[in-house]
Amino acid sequence: MSARAWPIATLAFGVITLCVFVGFNFLPAVAAAYEPGRLAGALSLFQRAETAGDLVRVFGLPPNQAALGAMHAVNTLDLWGFIPAYAIFLCAGAMMLAGGARSMLALLAIVFALAGAAFDVVETAAQLRITADYDQAPAQLPIAPWHWLKYGALAANAWVMAAVCLLGAQKRWVLGVLCALPLPAVLLAWLELTPTRLFSITFALAWIALLVVAFRALLAAKGATAPGQTA
Repeated sequence: MSARAWPIATLAFGVITLCVFVGFNFLPAVAAAYEPGRLAGALSLFQRAETAGDLVRVFGLPPNQAALGAMHAVNTLDLWGFIPAYAIFLCAGAMMLAGGARSMLALLAIVFALAGAAFDVVETAAQLRITADYDQAPAQLPIAPWHWLKYGALAANAWVMAAVCLLGAQKRWVLGVLCALPLPAVLLAWLELTPTRLFSITFALAWIALLVVAFRALLAAKGATAPGQTA
């Protein structure tokens, strides 16, 4: 493939991922149920639900139908939009950083990205079954194990990409350091030593940095920046 193919794929699907993420908050069902800034906290609680009591914390008792509708809309978009977009974004990013499929590190990063997406599909499908038929919700619990497996795999993907950035011939120090952050952040959150929003921030920083590197790589491939320039 050409030198531009992987940066283009990384950049395109990274932008799609970002747009879908922002779009969650603008869904009509979300606007009808949550004030601005409230969705993320409720969604995180839903994803970490283990008991019927956890669901009550998210939806109330009796369950708030508007909240159920909002979560169903969010998870539908997640399943069909966000998950495929970020999976391709991370796979393309690994190929871009490692210079193709010959690198074992690139292949390992792809395996972790696809594993994270697969765990996400299981998690999201369980949530959709709950919001579609709340009376049968207990049969879908717990959701939390899939949540942690998802983020553990995605953190491992970031860790491998950090290794590519920091140990490879072409050093990308900023991206490498940022990609090293999600794994310890996820472990600390899983141990309940830090809030979950902390690891969300580390993922956001790493993924945005990957977007920047893809953009710079695309410019370099066009001859618009100096060859060998790194981020």
